[in-house]
Amino acid sequence: MTVMLKILSTLFLVVWLLRRRVQIGHAMLAGSMILFLIASPTWEKASTALRATLLETSTWEVMLAMFFVMCLEFLLRTSGTIEGFMTSMKALLRSDRVLLVLMPAFLGLLPSLGGAMFSAPMVEHASKKYSLTSENKVTINYWFRHIWEYANPIVPALILGSQITSIPLGSLVTHMGGYTFLALILGCLFLLTGKKFRSQEQFKNQTELEVSASLETTLVDASEIRTSSRSMRYLLLALGPIIVNIILVVSFHFSAAVSMGVVVLGMVVILRIQREQVIRMLSKSFDLKLLWGILSIMLFQHTLTASGLVQELVALLQGVSLPISIMIGLCALMVGVLTGSPQGVVAITFPIVAVLAPGNVNTATTAYVMGIAGSMLSPAHLCLIVTGEYFKADIFKALRPVLFLEGIIVAIVILTQFI
Repeated sequence: MTVMLKILSTLFLVVWLLRRRVQIGHAMLAGSMILFLIASPTWEKASTALRATLLETSTWEVMLAMFFVMCLEFLLRTSGTIEGFMTSMKALLRSDRVLLVLMPAFLGLLPSLGGAMFSAPMVEHASKKYSLTSENKVTINYWFRHIWEYANPIVPALILGSQITSIPLGSLVTHMGGYTFLALILGCLFLLTGKKFRSQEQFKNQTELEVSASLETTLVDASEIRTSSRSMRYLLLALGPIIVNIILVVSFHFSAAVSMGVVVLGMVVILRIQREQVIRMLSKSFDLKLLWGILSIMLFQHTLTASGLVQELVALLQGVSLPISIMIGLCALMVGVLTGSPQGVVAITFPIVAVLAPGNVNTATTAYVMGIAGSMLSPAHLCLIVTGEYFKADIFKALRPVLFLEGIIVAIVILTQFI
């Protein structure tokens, strides 16, 4: 059995299980077991993957950061802050479609794994007047959140890629910044147009603000929001946590988990949350299924590395008569699909860039852009999973337009290698 067949069979199993509505945690665990069994299994490989998953602080930091993001989302939702913010932005921008871009894009500036969940309720509110399916909402939230992957200098994958290849971070950002604008333009052209954006008849006579009658939602008075002081308060409460988070991560080098913990604690104080409400927040935010999914994804990534299959794939591609940049790009694309992690793509493929094309920013760009395409198309991508869970959507249907848009971007980056 060739390495390509081994990898494809594993990917097929994971995809098949996900399409059967098997929990992501169970599906990724099954994928890890298959990888282990078909890659000359030894206890050494198994223990290496398990130790890397359970003992590395990054695993628990990701899970803790995700938990705190869910806590923050709970606070902003139940305090009425999200509704107030959306109404304020509607009054300012006067376009729900602009909000559909702005919310996930703004939150995407902060490279937090939980950010997709944070922007999801904002997309939900901005899409109320349109005939959008759950899958449409997933795609919009997912796509616009990631347009900064090519140009945001605090994206971990970009920083890591610069360090490995010794290419200045500024050069990478400058060279790839055009892909951010391309992703924005493509998203606006293909995701925000069509019949589904014709306002539904039932919304014509409704007030601009419509809040769910659930026990976890606080009704916001639309007349109060019109005052400048009230509007400013909602803007600060909604944007403040993101801005503070960026400052803590960039300027003070806090980890995502610590910075999110500080922000949540600060919001508890600012909103004057009582002890009973704090306990409710902690219990409601503890999503065991989601946290198990994160742990299983981390195990899958470490099993993939420990199995040696990625190294075999690289050796296979080296024997193909293609330009080096395209060859490495295909490798990055495959790794991205398997792991769903831009950092994983860079960590695995950029050492190859450093050896085969040292200092070549064009090769690094090709590998990075194709790796991002692969991770965006991966059913193991955490942002896709949490967004799909929030909207209760079929993530494979949501990925169809992403496949089309990423196909355009990959075609462009490949063509540039032959011009």
